[in-house]
Formats: sequence, structure tokens, C-alpha cells
Amino acid sequence: MMKPYLTFLQLIIISFSLLTLYACDKNKPTSPDSAINQNATGFSLPSVLNETKISLSDYKGKLVLLNFWASWCPPCRAEIPGFIKIQNEYKDKNFTIIGLALEDKTDALRYAKEIGINYPIAYGIETVHDVASAYGNPNGGLPYTVLISPEQKILSVFSGFLSEEKLKKMLEKHQSK
Repeated sequence: MMKPYLTFLQLIIISFSLLTLYACDKNKPTSPDSAINQNATGFSLPSVLNETKISLSDYKGKLVLLNFWASWCPPCRAEIPGFIKIQNEYKDKNFTIIGLALEDKTDALRYAKEIGINYPIAYGIETVHDVASAYGNPNGGLPYTVLISPEQKILSVFSGFLSEEKLKKMLEKHQSK
């Protein structure tokens, strides 16, 4: 009776090990710290507002804050009002925020309109997760924020709630360079 259980358990362990090896591309960051100073991974994802695509390459020459979020995520919902203020304050200073919603278009758009998000938002479940993984967040924890230089190098990575004050300090540090 025990043998089928062990065989099934062994299959699960082997499958998990193979998936882990397959998912861990040695050329991609595997943690937030390993992403810093790396070239930012390009992406082109659909916008929640229209049928266009949001591409990182369109923002070359600007300081860009990528924020991975979802409307069902309480810390994401808590930090976004501060991001809206920062976008208003810094939009004329060669800076933009790009929101990457880890959910479907309907939910992302509904929340963006409800709260008045004033920066570009792309969406997708699997595609946004893939981009997050490429930026050192393979487990998809939210919120997750990445600051990218005008030359499209990763300057800073922040996992968890990012306060308006901490974000301002990050921006001041990197805008003075």
C-alpha cells in the first residue's frame, strides 16, 4: 500500500525539481539584489486604456519606475495613491511610472479608474509574471517595484510596500546623478 504513495511522491519531487531547473535561467536575475546594475529587460504589454502596447523601449532617456501590482493586493492599493502624487510631482522631470498589473484587463482598468491612476498601465497574468521574474521576482510577490535609469539599467529594486517618502528619496538620489 505504501509503494504507490512513494512513487507518486517521488514523481512530484522530480517534476518540481525539473520545473525549478527549467525556470531558473542563469542569465536572468533570481533575486532583487542580483538584478541591480543589470540591463533592464525589454517588454511590450497591452495597455488597459486602449489597444496599444506599452514598451519599455519607448521610455529610453527617462527615469522609469516599474510597479508590479494587482487590485486585490492590499499593500499595492495602499501605495498607489502615493505613486499618483509622485507622478504629478515628477512628470515634468524626465520621469514616469509604469504600472504592470498582474491581473486581467477588466479588474486593472476598473481599479485604475476608481482611484485615478495617472500613469501608463499594462496588464496580463502570465505575461506580467514573466516580466516580474525577469526583474528578480520569480515568485511574483506583490507589490514589487523597480527603478530603471534613462540608459535602461536597473538602479534599485524594492519588494513590498513602498512609501511615498522612500520613493522620493530614491528619485532624488538617482535624479541628481
